[in-house]
Amino acid sequence: MPDNEDTAHIGQRLGRAVHTMIATLAPNRARPHGAPGAARRAPISVRTKGMLVFGALIAYSVLVAAFALQQKQLLLRDFDAIEGTLETEAMLAQADVAAYHTLMALFVNPAPNDAAALARIRANYQALLARQAALAARLPGVQLDQHELTAAWAALGGQVPSRASLDGMIAQLVDTKNDLAGLTRQLQDTRREASARYRQRSDSVAFAALLLGMLGLGLLGAVSGLFFRRLTDDLRILRQRALAIVGGYRGAPLAVTRHDEVGQLMVAVNDMAATLDQREKEVARKRQQVFHQEKMAAIGALAAGVSHEIGNPIAAICGIAQEMIERRNAAEQGCAGPDCHDCRPDLIYAQAERLAAITREISEFASPREAEPQFLDLNAQLRSTSRLLRYDRRLQKVSLRLDLDSQLPAVYGVSDHLTQLVMNLLINAMDALEEVKGRAPMLTISTRAESERALLVIEDNGSGIAPADLERVFEAFFTTKPAGKGTGLGLSLCYSIAKRHGATIEIDSTLGAGTRVQVGFPLNDTAYNEASPL
Repeated sequence: MPDNEDTAHIGQRLGRAVHTMIATLAPNRARPHGAPGAARRAPISVRTKGMLVFGALIAYSVLVAAFALQQKQLLLRDFDAIEGTLETEAMLAQADVAAYHTLMALFVNPAPNDAAALARIRANYQALLARQAALAARLPGVQLDQHELTAAWAALGGQVPSRASLDGMIAQLVDTKNDLAGLTRQLQDTRREASARYRQRSDSVAFAALLLGMLGLGLLGAVSGLFFRRLTDDLRILRQRALAIVGGYRGAPLAVTRHDEVGQLMVAVNDMAATLDQREKEVARKRQQVFHQEKMAAIGALAAGVSHEIGNPIAAICGIAQEMIERRNAAEQGCAGPDCHDCRPDLIYAQAERLAAITREISEFASPREAEPQFLDLNAQLRSTSRLLRYDRRLQKVSLRLDLDSQLPAVYGVSDHLTQLVMNLLINAMDALEEVKGRAPMLTISTRAESERALLVIEDNGSGIAPADLERVFEAFFTTKPAGKGTGLGLSLCYSIAKRHGATIEIDSTLGAGTRVQVGFPLNDTAYNEASPL
């Protein structure tokens, strides 16, 4: 390449153009969609990228054309220099011929004594002067000494020049011819240098043009190959993720590595997966709610049948036991024999009354309730639920304490939903108390009024929850229980029920020490959200 400043500047501009073209299509690294601190950049469409690449190629072509034009100007300058040396050399040759002719005229006429000979010599001398004047005008930096030649010509004088004047003129013509020959040799050296420089520059220009053309094609191929390879990989990843989502994958979102239509499609796929995951969890919670309602209805039907079938025998046993008590108390009509002293009909009557009370509790708990929201006695809900759960074997060794505020205002909600919330919280507490060792398991249910809220607090001294798990307890399908013991929907459903009732639910737990759950219900009917799904 020619080592001149203009060429260096053009090379720098070409480098910047190439860098711009590569940066345009280079894949943009970004953080995964939705990651904290992710910087959302303005999307650049594929069409815009194509236009930017086209513009970069146009700029590259313009710079290459400018480089070619500049090199052409340099080549033309060298060519003009070579052409000028040829023209100057021709003028030197003409002057040399004029000097030669003048010299030959003097040699042919060593003693010119006629007017015709002097006229020929004078004509050749004047032609020599004219050639020298033209050379002086073309080569202003070259000094052509004409004074001595003019003086020698003046010395010829008269009609019959002397021998001495003729010898001086001849000598001066020889010197002039030698000077012209020297200038001719210098000019030939200059032309050879210009020719060598011209050939070198033309070879450099040809090599540079070939190199730039191959570089442009190589860059275009590399950038296009990189772009389409990355596009193919991203589309393949999108296809695999879409098929995985259809197959049930709901894991980490797809990393968004582009800021064009493909990147927008990645964001859409992530949003679709997140939406499907949320909808599936909502469906699961709704299914759990419906299942609970169906189960309660089935329990109600079963309880009604059991109450009907067991109620009559229990009533008969109670009647017989009552009769036995009455007959025993009446000595005149009772059994006076010795075998009747150990008879305890009062025990039969007490156990029969207990069976009747259990049957009534089951029947009352499972009886159909209003599905519409209304003002409810939260304390009554807690008493009935805790009485029923007392029959669970997990509570046989647990000290259950009720600390209910008798002045607690009514709360607005759906009775069955509140029962399900309380039951899920109590079941979680019972599961945590099963692992208690070295201390008496305790479960406390308390209520109190605070400001504009009715607070329900359930405390246990069970196994507690790890801090890392405490942040996820309300997520659907998240559970710390072993397989087969929990579905991970209990607390998620509790959160949905509380949200539906406009309530807040807070969990404070210490691993190995116990858990405290507080639910705050608003004391008005405007906070209940009819549209919030369970």
